[in-house]
Amino acid sequence: MRAEQDFDEFVRARWTATARLAYALTLDHQKAEDLAQDAFTKLWFHWRKLQNGNPEAYLRKIVASSFLSGRRRRWLGERPTDAPPEAVVDPGTAQVDERLALRQAMARLSPRQRAAVYLRYAEDLSERTVAEVLGCSVGAVKQHTRRGLEALRADITFATPDELADLTERGIS
Repeated sequence: MRAEQDFDEFVRARWTATARLAYALTLDHQKAEDLAQDAFTKLWFHWRKLQNGNPEAYLRKIVASSFLSGRRRRWLGERPTDAPPEAVVDPGTAQVDERLALRQAMARLSPRQRAAVYLRYAEDLSERTVAEVLGCSVGAVKQHTRRGLEALRADITFATPDELADLTERGIS
């Protein structure tokens, strides 16, 4: 009975952070909630062994591995899009625009790059911890993180209007 109460408390305490991690990986609110729920379900089966250890690390590992293995199995043939038309927006929405641009840029990364970059910088985990979560070597984490950051830095959506104009004048864009 006490284990159930401990688990319930753990879920309440870690739900938001777990759902945030799942969203950062899936970039879809519904898929993120499903991934988080599945992760907690899987954790429950190991709870008695883990409750006195580090269940949070194990939960992160479940989320990351479920996301990565789920991407290999699912068919992604048709994906409806709802791309909004380009429109001039109020300068007060710059923070939202930056967040959307970052989300779009993260979506263009490979799943492993996205997971490595998010875990490393948003979750502030060490390279060794990210390697344990992703089930790979520290060198692989460094490589995925480096390539992911390079792709984000090179992403044209982060360029300022002046930088875009300069690129256009030079015929680069």
